[in-house]
Amino acid sequence: MELFLTKERQEILNHPARFKVITAGRRFGKSILGLMFLLKGRMLEGENRWYISPTYRQGKQTVWSQLKSIMRTQQGWKINESELSCTRLGVTIAIKGSDAQDSLRGASLNRCVLDEYAYQKQGVFEEVIYPMLTTTRGNALLIGTPDGFSNNNFYDYFLKGQGTDDQWKSWQYKTIDGGFVKEEEIELAKQNLDERAYRQEFMASFETAANRAAWAFSRENNVKVADQYSSYKVIGIDFNVDYMSACLACIYGNGTVHYIDEIRQHNSSTEMMCKEMKKKWAGVTEIYPDPAGSARSTTSNRSDHQILKDFGYQVYARKNHPSNIDRLNALNRKLKNAKGEISMTIDPSCTYLIKDLEQVQRDRKGGIDKSNLQLTHSLDAASYLIEYKYPIIKRVATSMKW
Repeated sequence: MELFLTKERQEILNHPARFKVITAGRRFGKSILGLMFLLKGRMLEGENRWYISPTYRQGKQTVWSQLKSIMRTQQGWKINESELSCTRLGVTIAIKGSDAQDSLRGASLNRCVLDEYAYQKQGVFEEVIYPMLTTTRGNALLIGTPDGFSNNNFYDYFLKGQGTDDQWKSWQYKTIDGGFVKEEEIELAKQNLDERAYRQEFMASFETAANRAAWAFSRENNVKVADQYSSYKVIGIDFNVDYMSACLACIYGNGTVHYIDEIRQHNSSTEMMCKEMKKKWAGVTEIYPDPAGSARSTTSNRSDHQILKDFGYQVYARKNHPSNIDRLNALNRKLKNAKGEISMTIDPSCTYLIKDLEQVQRDRKGGIDKSNLQLTHSLDAASYLIEYKYPIIKRVATSMKW
């Protein structure tokens, strides 16, 4: 089997991160990339390297023949058909399935691939694989096509790889990027699949079937690194004990809003958030909070707005709380309006805000579903700013008297 090294594969294989996450479209060549990762580098006596599929049977059907064809070109490797393993000089490379987790426990592990991670059993990495990698300082590759926001942390690990932890790095590739599928096949898929299924299966996008609050958001259109920052910076903030959230944005002359940083505090107070904002975002004084903060405080006998003012902030908030529907309409118009114009973007490091934009749902009344206590805080912080500065203008029709 030919393992050709594309620019994208070379970047992934050579990146120094210990844990790598790849979300890729169907037929991108994930198994080939996984085998490249598994076989990379010098192998020392006693090493264990595993390719783990969601089921043992799946691994045998999709990867085993490819692994065998590679190892048969190398001298000295002994192939064991019954155990789906290849051994040489004390090194073992094996195909495994996470459907039998007990069979994975106990051994030390130097390098592993978890294929089709969205379909792996919940907890297999955290409870089984990661402890096996700790004694060897081993490496792991989590790779697959998304399955919505699956319950095994694939999406969370992808976001982690977009953040600042240098042990983690993530990439996102469309099917066409792999070089195995022709453009006409992609066009055929567009005709045969609904938009959501196409984005998930061929664009490697994390999708959900329910109504998203930020329906105009897409990672492809709205997540990017700015060429340069505007000197005009402002803050949006949402008051809560869990979680207190603030977002820092650059405002450009053409009306574009680019969120460049965020703060999220657990078991916090408005005073604690103000101290952190003053430290992290020194010189920024314009702030757009939750309008309800004028009448109440999260943790103090002063109102949240008064605390902001006491710390030197210029507070801009409506006297009356705008409806959630109006706020969402204002937010989505900035993300992408009916003309296709995009005037709100987010830096990849703002992982909490991106997660909210991708996962927060609308409730039955068209507002924001607050049932998940881990979500909505960053979206609220960002949208308070957007709604105040760029409100939806409601035109009132008047009747003419004759």
